[in-house]
Amino acid sequence: MNRNTLKPRILLFIILIFSVCAVNALTLNPLIEAPDGHTLINQKPLLFNEQIIFVTEQNDDYTLWAYDLSDHSYTTLHTFEDYFYPKFYVMGGYFYFKDNFFTNLPHYNRLWKSDGTPLGTKSVDGAPLHKTPMYQKGNLIFARSALNEQMLTVYDGHVIENQLRDSASDFDTSMPNLACGFGVRDFIYPVYLFYSNQISLVRYHYNNAVDYSESLPVGFELDEDLVWYYEDTCLYHIDAQQFSDILVIPEQDDHYFLGEQLGFSEVNYLTRFKNHYYMIAYEENGGSQLVKLSSDLSKVEKQVEFGFYLGIMTLTVSNEYLIAYAHSGPTASPPAWTTSYYDENLNKILGLGGPFTDVPEVYPRDGGETVVINHYTNGLNLKTLTTDITNQSPGLDLNQNELINIITDEDKTETFALIKDLRSGQSSIKTLEAVPDMGALSVGNWFDPDYQNQGMSIVEGLRDDGSRYLFVTLYLFRDGQPLWLAGTSNINYPQPTLDIELGEYSGLGLWQADTPAQVEKFADMTLSMDGCHQMMMNLETMDGQTFNIALQRMVNNDINQFCKD
Repeated sequence: MNRNTLKPRILLFIILIFSVCAVNALTLNPLIEAPDGHTLINQKPLLFNEQIIFVTEQNDDYTLWAYDLSDHSYTTLHTFEDYFYPKFYVMGGYFYFKDNFFTNLPHYNRLWKSDGTPLGTKSVDGAPLHKTPMYQKGNLIFARSALNEQMLTVYDGHVIENQLRDSASDFDTSMPNLACGFGVRDFIYPVYLFYSNQISLVRYHYNNAVDYSESLPVGFELDEDLVWYYEDTCLYHIDAQQFSDILVIPEQDDHYFLGEQLGFSEVNYLTRFKNHYYMIAYEENGGSQLVKLSSDLSKVEKQVEFGFYLGIMTLTVSNEYLIAYAHSGPTASPPAWTTSYYDENLNKILGLGGPFTDVPEVYPRDGGETVVINHYTNGLNLKTLTTDITNQSPGLDLNQNELINIITDEDKTETFALIKDLRSGQSSIKTLEAVPDMGALSVGNWFDPDYQNQGMSIVEGLRDDGSRYLFVTLYLFRDGQPLWLAGTSNINYPQPTLDIELGEYSGLGLWQADTPAQVEKFADMTLSMDGCHQMMMNLETMDGQTFNIALQRMVNNDINQFCKD
């Protein structure tokens, strides 16, 4: 065929040249799938430096991996020959975790550290840890010792300190979930006292001990979600019969009760927002108050009365808003709840939250935040993923998949998500971006709406070696006769553009067996996506003609679970 006779009219897509505006799409692009033969477990990955740290399982072995975000390579950090679902803690230039076994000591664990390299991933010398979880407050990691359950282990990345309470009995138990402190030899050591069924709260300050229990109400309780560490200060919510206040323990000064000092009869929650403290308090008349405190906790700067019917339960901080969640309590029938959004001066923001709306999950990152919003429809909890907390209805619809974890870091701009496919049961890690990836999100049928019965099809395939490819087929007409163009290209996540060599196929009869088609190179094509349902095609034919074509996806609502314009 004389390529010089090729005219733009022979191709559906190149009769007219369109310009297309970029679409602000929100999309979950494929990034990490478990290496061949492995299964990615539903344990929260870690964004560490320029890597994602995750764990896979294969034949009862568990492998700790590092995925390099710059060159998209996988590195095995260590393989554990036993059950391994770690929780990661970052201090300095290392992340820390513990395994779930210890040689010759059943149910004991070792502490590990890693700098993200195989040689830098190793166990930390020191006493073994108990199988119960570790906890981090500030720059200290707390754990229960495996050698003695009354012993609290404290680690700062350099030194391990093991403290045994002098008066503890064989039945008492240290409580690392409630520990807080300022150094490996200056920390607050909570212990559950078995015989008295109470908690002891003692500060071990080098060679001295201060027992706060003596000044606390009898039978007081602590909650691990209500222990805070801010700027060299530990704060404990103390709850007892007819008593609710926050015990403030500075590193240098004497301890005191926050509500008592500020004149409130009850205080039950505290958070920090834009360099100020905010708390939930109650006055003598029983009305709940949202209170803004000075940065040194010494005075009230503003307070807003919330009312009697709904009591404020929690405070959540986003980049720009303080979110108060209030509930009518267990005695109300039917129960009622609401969320209210405030700025830093406790001015209520209209149009956000409202009755019977839940508190969003906020994941801070450099330059913004990623937000998960719950919607209840017909008894189903439908999650929306967004990067704009003020725009709560549009977003990424995750109905068909289970959102396991969001992975962000306050020093990184990226957002990643651990997603479980409810149909296959397999999990993968995806990256949240504004432009769709040319991998799985490009799969489907594409066309120009001005021309009928012609278009392009893209399918994805998986080879035996674990590599993936896209097979692209163009169904066209030329001079009244069908024209079939096709090509194949390997894909690697992430894949912002896709280059494909198109061939023209001819010579076959209908279902003609054992006869190969004739293939002649027709054009080089580059595909890229501008939105969830918009694709650009750049095509250069063998005779030198160049075309830029705007395509759109045929209707397929399944894509909305991964991509939303």
